[in-house]
Amino acid sequence: MSLSKFEHVKVTGISTVVPEKEINIYDEAQYYDNNIKKIDRMRKMVGFWKRRVVDYDVTPSDLGIQAAEILIKEMNIDKLSIDALVYMCQKPDFQAPATSFYIHNKLGLSQQCAVFDVNQGCPAWIYGLWLSSQMIEAGTCKKVLLIAADTPSTGMDPADRISAPVFGDGGTATLIEWSDKKVESFYNIETVSKDYEAIMTPVSGQRCKFNLGKTEDYKLFHDLLTNPIETPFGNKLTVFNGYMDGIAVFNFTISVVPENIKELMKYASMKYNDFIGLCLHQANKQIIQAVGDAVGFEREKVPYAAFENYGNNTMCSIPTTINHVYSEEITGQSSKVICSGFGNGLACASVILELDHIYSSGIVNYKKPDDFMTREKYLDYWKNKLSGNNN
Repeated sequence: MSLSKFEHVKVTGISTVVPEKEINIYDEAQYYDNNIKKIDRMRKMVGFWKRRVVDYDVTPSDLGIQAAEILIKEMNIDKLSIDALVYMCQKPDFQAPATSFYIHNKLGLSQQCAVFDVNQGCPAWIYGLWLSSQMIEAGTCKKVLLIAADTPSTGMDPADRISAPVFGDGGTATLIEWSDKKVESFYNIETVSKDYEAIMTPVSGQRCKFNLGKTEDYKLFHDLLTNPIETPFGNKLTVFNGYMDGIAVFNFTISVVPENIKELMKYASMKYNDFIGLCLHQANKQIIQAVGDAVGFEREKVPYAAFENYGNNTMCSIPTTINHVYSEEITGQSSKVICSGFGNGLACASVILELDHIYSSGIVNYKKPDDFMTREKYLDYWKNKLSGNNN
């Protein structure tokens, strides 16, 4: 286990943005044979209720930028004081350059601000805190802006009752700063890469690429796209869709995550009553309660309200939980939380944080800015640019 401790790093603000569009599971009764009792059972067992999803042309960076803008405005942050921008993502806007350069430009950050993307999944927010804390504790940065955003709902078939009711979208921004006063935070990072295929998009990068200018590649691409494969669960997927081995993920979660959290508490010499809550990645109600029970927390201190109201918004689910459930506590007093994110890789990352009178945005609905660039506008822009017609 990779245990680490920082003594002069503080989180001073967390903002969360979710799409305005809400889908209620009761509005999808047609997928449950219009049987309300069946839906009631699913809600009680798995925690399905509501989720927030983006319009198709909204990217994760759009949500993350708005979350950062809220943080900067409400905390009156001098943009020139931000030394680094860390963007945690699974769906970059483009392959190159890193999307963080685009975000840096949109936010108007300084030329002296270092930027980079990190490809991570559900544990990403905690990974981002860990990386940011290292930069601050090493003395290379005083302020780091951490953005994590994801839109897992995009491209998902609403008839896929295994995945579609689970996932929602979101963006979050966190300000991490140097503290002259001693502020302790503790981390435990684990990687179980033997099961890296358990959560994966098989055809999404250079391992299996296509040159669509070649007739044979174009035909293969079209065939793979238009001839989905029926899974053992009855839904149809292509190799371009996300794949998840639910049994492998569940076994990893139950065997690794509780021990990771207990080891972290032992390392920090802390007990259950030291924390206002255990903020787990909002995978679903069953997993949240199973992990909480295995660690030994009372269920009322292991909330799943974020999953119920916003869906599993992957790397945003822990800050969504903090801002949805604990906003009042962390803004009005000094509170300790223990958090754990787990998923793609497979990886588990847990952290103990002291949140002392920090800024919390609560949950804010995303609004498209006036200059929002739709897919059509974006394509027109690049057609004109390539032809030399852009001014």
